[in-house]
Amino acid sequence: MSLSDEKILELHDLLDRLVEKNISQDQRRKLEQWLAESEEVRKIYVSFMDMNASLCHYAQETLGDADQDGEDDSRLTSRIVEFGRALLPVAALFLFGGYIFFSYQNSPSLSPSADKMIPMGSSDEAESLAYAIIDEEPVAVLTKAVGLQWLENVGDTLEVGGSIYSGKWETKRGIAQVEFMQGATVIFEGAVEVEFLNSNAAVLIQGKMRAHVPKVAVGFSVDLPMGKVIDLGTDFGLHTYGDGSAEVFVYRGKVRYEGLDSFGNEVIRELVGNEALFLDARGIASSIDMPTGSYLGSSDLATRSMEQAQRRRSAWMELSKRLSTNPGTLLYYAFDNHDAWSRTLRDETNQRDGNGNGAVIGCKWTEGRWPGKGALKFSQKNDRVCLNLPKPLSSATLSAWVRIDRISEMVAPIMFSRPHLPGAIGWSLNRKGELVLEINAPSGVERYASPVALTRDRMGKWVHLATSFDAQSKWVNHFLNGRSFSRERVGFARSVSLKKGLLGHTQAFRGYNPNIALDGCIDEFAIFDSAWTEEEIRELFEIGSPTDVDSTPNALFP
Repeated sequence: MSLSDEKILELHDLLDRLVEKNISQDQRRKLEQWLAESEEVRKIYVSFMDMNASLCHYAQETLGDADQDGEDDSRLTSRIVEFGRALLPVAALFLFGGYIFFSYQNSPSLSPSADKMIPMGSSDEAESLAYAIIDEEPVAVLTKAVGLQWLENVGDTLEVGGSIYSGKWETKRGIAQVEFMQGATVIFEGAVEVEFLNSNAAVLIQGKMRAHVPKVAVGFSVDLPMGKVIDLGTDFGLHTYGDGSAEVFVYRGKVRYEGLDSFGNEVIRELVGNEALFLDARGIASSIDMPTGSYLGSSDLATRSMEQAQRRRSAWMELSKRLSTNPGTLLYYAFDNHDAWSRTLRDETNQRDGNGNGAVIGCKWTEGRWPGKGALKFSQKNDRVCLNLPKPLSSATLSAWVRIDRISEMVAPIMFSRPHLPGAIGWSLNRKGELVLEINAPSGVERYASPVALTRDRMGKWVHLATSFDAQSKWVNHFLNGRSFSRERVGFARSVSLKKGLLGHTQAFRGYNPNIALDGCIDEFAIFDSAWTEEEIRELFEIGSPTDVDSTPNALFP
């Protein structure tokens, strides 16, 4: 992330709001995203917070001296606060000037730099300072989604299993099951505009929903344009229209509607099972029949979700056949149709009469991206898959579906080759969540790291990772979920070697042997003999994704 002068000023405004405790939830999420993506932002954040802490400490010391001298506390406190406020803009200007000077002095070049020459498998000791901001508590979780697509102006998309925070949420089509932290389960259908208030309340601005509320969540409420529906332990449906009218349907139990009509009259109704209410745009209530078309329940959504998974797996199986027969596929592990006791990971290309098969050591077979599909679980320190691809490559693409449960110590290894050979590689996620390719080049170990790829919301979820190397064009390109998000010039490396490789485990390098295994699962892994384009990588992701993919760039870009 490159910071323009305008962004730097905006960053300082966000930091001012943070320390003054008047930052909105949207502004807080934006600041967290910037901190996760940019080292420059983290440096400014540290300097700013250090300056703020110094000012607070100075104020406390001065107030302490004043108490000893018997000065009037309130008058002196006012002077100190005024002094601090006056000094903060000066401090911000000073930090801005220092940042510009630092950036000028340390501007990157396309030639290989000394900071790339570090031992394979090592990692920057600094943690991402995005975690320094106190986490906001989520109010709900997205637990299922079928054909879910977001409005184009919605910047952040939500994946299944992701946290939902207080704020507005808009979709243009699809079905979503949301489980509130207090216990209510809500299914939204089609185009929906909803605002999440807290762990047991929401506002349905427009759209259709059905709620199942267990006893532990009695009191769950949904605001409508002219009033509020309060659950009394039930199963009910709501539909709010663009003109402000709404419908309430009770399938089981009881709800209470409280509102005002446009004349200021109080409207209160209690509805029990099989009763329905229509509220016009003026808030006037009238009884109606229950709808003939049913609102989707959890069992309906589960059925549709299973059907969707089967369709997506069928599409992936066709892609898998194409990959296994493609002459450019050097190694392809689909992780499918293996016995639970198998210690051999089958190379689907069968180009080398079984010599491409991997030897499974310690790992356990588990469920993959779809029900019934296989994957390997890595959890113990010696877990690994041994593989061998003796031919050095002047260009190559690595592709894998992985689920990272935890980054242990300093690295989450995906694939490491025999370290002492020219061109030996290490492909991993470091402790900060950056996707890293390390190459043993003639000049030393060259390290190519992406921005943060494995953010906290992606931990424990299936993600598609790919990295391409091309010695001729001299580019290393990192991909996350079908999109290129990092590109670096190759230094002195002219080939990569995958000889005597390990999947899901590190290898020793120059006496350094951390003996670290991946803490997570691998579902699919492939090596191709050329640098694949973004369009080719995107096809791997979109067809191989276990859920429907919104193909707009904002939906896929990290």
